Amino acid sequence: MQSFAVLHGEAAQGHCSGHVIGRVLCALVALALIAPSAGAQTPAGTQISSRALVSYEDPSGLQYTAESNTLVLIVAQAAGVDIEAPRSTIGDPGTTVVFSHTVTNIGNATDSVMVGATSRVGWPTRVHLDANADGALDAGDPQIVGPITLSMGEAAPLLLAVDVPGTAAVRGTVDTIAVTAMSTTDGAASDALQNVLTIRDVGIVVTLSKVVDRPSATTGDILTYTISYAVVGSGKADSLVITDPIPLGTSYVPGTMRWNAAPLTDTDGDDAGFFDVVANRVVFRPGTVFGGDSGTVTFQVRVS
Repeated sequence: MQSFAVLHGEAAQGHCSGHVIGRVLCALVALALIAPSAGAQTPAGTQISSRALVSYEDPSGLQYTAESNTLVLIVAQAAGVDIEAPRSTIGDPGTTVVFSHTVTNIGNATDSVMVGATSRVGWPTRVHLDANADGALDAGDPQIVGPITLSMGEAAPLLLAVDVPGTAAVRGTVDTIAVTAMSTTDGAASDALQNVLTIRDVGIVVTLSKVVDRPSATTGDILTYTISYAVVGSGKADSLVITDPIPLGTSYVPGTMRWNAAPLTDTDGDDAGFFDVVANRVVFRPGTVFGGDSGTVTFQVRVS
C-alpha cells in the first residue's frame, strides 16, 4: 500500500513550478513499512505507516528538509473463500459416488469455513476431509461436521460422497449436487459450485458377500472362506476379477481354490484362478458375467 501527497510551498516570493524562482525544489517521498507485491494479500492486523518529506533550497543556496506527521493504518480482516472444481460423473444404483474438491481461504487472516452439500433429488450427502489427498474415500477420511479452520492461503482437499439408492427406479436420474463454502467471519464471503451425477439407465452392478465356516479357531485349524457374487442389471460386465488377501496370522492352503465347486489350480494362466505368491492373495477371474448371474468362490487357510 502506498500513500502519496502533493505539497505546495513558497520561498523568497517563489513557488514550486517549472520555472526557477528562488531555486525552490519540492519533492515528496512516501514511506511505507510494508509494500506488498501486486495481487498479494496484506495480512489482517498489519500496520501501514506513511509520512511525506519535502526538500527545498532558498535563494541563498541553503537547503532545507521537513517531514509531515506519520499516518498509521491497521489492515482489517477481509474474508474470502474459494471452492473448486465442479465435476460430472456417471454412477449406478446402490453405490456411493465421490466427487473431489478443494476449498481455499483466500482472505487475509485465519478463518473458519463451513462446507455443505445438497442433492437436488434428496439423496444423502456427506463431506469428508481427504486426509491423504488421494481423491478416494478411505476409512481414515473423517466426515466434516463443523467449520474447517484454515490459515491465510491454506487449502484443504475435500471429498463429497453421495449415496445413491439401490432401486431400479433411480436409473436414468440426473442429479445436481450443490456444494457451498462460507466464511464464519463474514457470511457474505462464500463460494459455490454444482456437480452433475447421472445414473446409468441400463447398467450392471456386481455385489460381493463373504463368510467363513467357523466363528473361532486355534493354531493349526483350517478355515474355509466363501465369497458369493451376484450380478444385477440387464447388461453385462467384462473382465470380472475377484481378489482376496490372505488374512494375517494365516497361510494359504495350496490347491484349495474352487469356483462354483470346480477345482482351480494355483498357477496363473491354467484356468480362472491362481494364488498370487508375491501379493499373498487369491485371484479369481470369472470373466464376462451377465445380469442375473451369480456364483461362489472358495479357498482355505491354516491358522499359524
